[in-house]
Amino acid sequence: MRGMVFLGNKKTEIKEFPDLVPGPGEVVINIKTSGLCGSDLHTYYAEYTDPNRIMGHEGAGIVTRIGEGVTNVKEGDRVAIYHFITCGMCRYCMSGYGQFCPDKKGLGGAADGTHAEQILVKAENCLPLPDDISFAVGAFIGCFAGTSYSAMKKLQPNGLTTLAVFGLGPVGMAGVQYAKAMGARVIGIDHIPERLNHAKELGADDVINFAEQDTVKALLEMTDGKGPELIYESSGSPQAQKNAIESAAVQGKVCLVGYNGPMSLKTDSIPNLYIAIGKELTIMGSSVMPRHHHYEIIDFIRRKNIDLEKMVTHRFPFDRIDKAFEVFDTGKTGKVIVEM
Repeated sequence: MRGMVFLGNKKTEIKEFPDLVPGPGEVVINIKTSGLCGSDLHTYYAEYTDPNRIMGHEGAGIVTRIGEGVTNVKEGDRVAIYHFITCGMCRYCMSGYGQFCPDKKGLGGAADGTHAEQILVKAENCLPLPDDISFAVGAFIGCFAGTSYSAMKKLQPNGLTTLAVFGLGPVGMAGVQYAKAMGARVIGIDHIPERLNHAKELGADDVINFAEQDTVKALLEMTDGKGPELIYESSGSPQAQKNAIESAAVQGKVCLVGYNGPMSLKTDSIPNLYIAIGKELTIMGSSVMPRHHHYEIIDFIRRKNIDLEKMVTHRFPFDRIDKAFEVFDTGKTGKVIVEM
């Protein structure tokens, strides 16, 4: 079977790997859709990488082989893939929050990922995918769309609130759709015109180009001087985090999900946390999602008629995954996916 690896300095290669054989408790999945994620770019940019590690962590497909003892899925099942392989027995795994497992292995990191024709994972990593949910949406739920939903559950947007989304990549765009469906007024913030326009198409009421406007000033003007009650920070930019805290309303909530790699630490734009005291802000992080949100997300997007595939702007066949990364790297896209 074939899988895509990074060779360093933005070079990719599709390599041949041995066919996968499931062990006890494992399954082999034929990948149908694999999404490109912003976190992939951290390794894409790296000078040195493991040339034998298959990349990618947003995937969905069809179970083709099952190992001994597997009873929760069968051959032919459509599944999305939860992208952390965990121990299953620690206090976090046992409580349903495997993203905090100290021994977790991320697909495309410590374990081979989804940019391949097949993947081998534990059977428990299979998230059932109903026939009316596309493979692309399934891949999204297993990663960024689940991340955004988990954050919205913490923020609880509604018809009485304004929610500002800092960063309009796929994680932010999902937040735009969710918050709008929950009734909030939504303001999107980015500096790439294509993303700003796309956010409006997906339901944002207003947008701010931070390259042309003072973000804090603009948010205060748009909210009669009080600031947004809710802020969703998905860019990982310390400057955005600083602006989020400065612009938030008194007793507002700020949820941080963005991670921008080592570059996040190389800045003077450190938030003044004393502001959080004076305004009694609630500042929280949100990490991926617990697996038990899966069915809840499916119910929510059905009930609210949310089409997450509207975020897709580019589709590529697996043989053109090198071009997919080149396009994605421009930052001028919505979601980019590879279809087998």
